[in-house]
Amino acid sequence: MTTLVTGGFGCIGAWVIKRLLAAGERPVVYDLSDDPWRMRMIVGPERLGDLVVVRGDIADRDAVVRVVGDHGITRIIHLAAWQVPLCRQDPSKGALVNVVGTANVFEAAKAHRVGRVTYFSSAAVFGPPHLYGPGPISDDAPPKPATHYGVFKVANEETARVYWEEYRIASMGFRPLSVYGPGRDFGLTADPTLALKAAVLGRSFEIRWGGATDLIYADDVAQACLAAADSTLDGARVYNLHGESARIADVVRMIEEAWPEARGRLSHVEQPIPFPAELADTGYQRDLGPRPRTGLRDGIRKTLDEFSALARAGRLDARELEPAT
Repeated sequence: MTTLVTGGFGCIGAWVIKRLLAAGERPVVYDLSDDPWRMRMIVGPERLGDLVVVRGDIADRDAVVRVVGDHGITRIIHLAAWQVPLCRQDPSKGALVNVVGTANVFEAAKAHRVGRVTYFSSAAVFGPPHLYGPGPISDDAPPKPATHYGVFKVANEETARVYWEEYRIASMGFRPLSVYGPGRDFGLTADPTLALKAAVLGRSFEIRWGGATDLIYADDVAQACLAAADSTLDGARVYNLHGESARIADVVRMIEEAWPEARGRLSHVEQPIPFPAELADTGYQRDLGPRPRTGLRDGIRKTLDEFSALARAGRLDARELEPAT
């Protein structure tokens, strides 16, 4: 079995790679970046030689098809994507990366008879809470995206459905909301993790939004990816991922309680983001579970401890906290 991880130098990619290496696999990473800095933090620099790394653009269909064929790929975990800020800044390029890139992955699977694709959708396919009834948002709630990014993710879910109906390529997509933990550093919902890193480094940080959100620990998301990649269920399935719903004001308070040195340094803007406040993960737990969730307090503690250990070892990369020049 050989797994291709597109966007493998990103946060979830690094956690997925860590688990694949621990299982004795030699995964293939396809990424446009040539700087695996998140991988160095999460996996460790000593394990980078255990990967097969292919530098390439997800928007280059021929290159994606070629890497699948050249390396005898038997399953694909597709994580390469632009997030909300970049898609807002350049919607055309965002569509190229997110929508065309996903179609390229399915084309590569079709060309080389790879029977299963695991990919990331997003809770951004849904709109803000006031568009829905009370309670958590279910898997089958109607999509009402408020961003280009969310629109692109809806398109990807439909792309996966058509590839199942026409070519019998099975797929599972996941809709997390606010992923947090080591390696999460870009996008609006990365701010809680940046606040955790700032706390360890003794810096001030303002989370740019507020209200309630559904926070899920990064390694829980990686476990979901691998459970899907190992599954034999057919169809084009899409699942919400639920961690724990909390208000950002309470997240700041939890960080300060776990890391008292951060008191007075962290703040937030009480401006909700246009996404649901809580997701129901009934389908995921039914089909791939039961899967335990990392509680928010435990996830905050784990992240602080990991950042602290990395700082002591001189390996805590904080480039995303540096002021723009």
